[in-house]
Amino acid sequence: MRCLLDKNVVRYILTGLYYGRLRSLTPLETSALSLWRAAEERGVTLFVSRYTFNVLQCLQPYPLAQIVLNAMPALSPTRYHARWARRIRESTGLSREDAAMIALGSFGSNEAGDILGVHWLATSDQPLLNGYRATLPTLKRRFRAMTAQLSAPFCNAALPHLISPDDLLMSWQM
Repeated sequence: MRCLLDKNVVRYILTGLYYGRLRSLTPLETSALSLWRAAEERGVTLFVSRYTFNVLQCLQPYPLAQIVLNAMPALSPTRYHARWARRIRESTGLSREDAAMIALGSFGSNEAGDILGVHWLATSDQPLLNGYRATLPTLKRRFRAMTAQLSAPFCNAALPHLISPDDLLMSWQM
């Protein structure tokens, strides 16, 4: 199983690691760190976007950034990522960045190129979650129409489940 973390969840992980000994953690920091721990316990691979990975590489002199870099490989866009991101924007009205993250969840791959997409996209961004859920029937229809025309392995791509870290944790406990 694979899960893509949006940049805000990664930010909460970093701030939670940094401030964990200095102050009480916020609910979002606690949730992000709990998700990371539960994913490791369940054997779920956590990914970050190539953009987030590059930002973390700039922070490499800081040990906490290095810990996250070592634990979470980057997911990079593959063929059809840009096309699907454009169609998401057209269908949902979501921002370019949000559409790109959703598209990465379907048409993203690791460095070795041996995976395509993820099962979950964990985000704390409520407008993104609401926009995705409100337009999911339309997105599913457009996604099926698009992937039906693609060759392997892209015809086997799937939409990721967008979910908050807390909801993902709850689903894993059931």
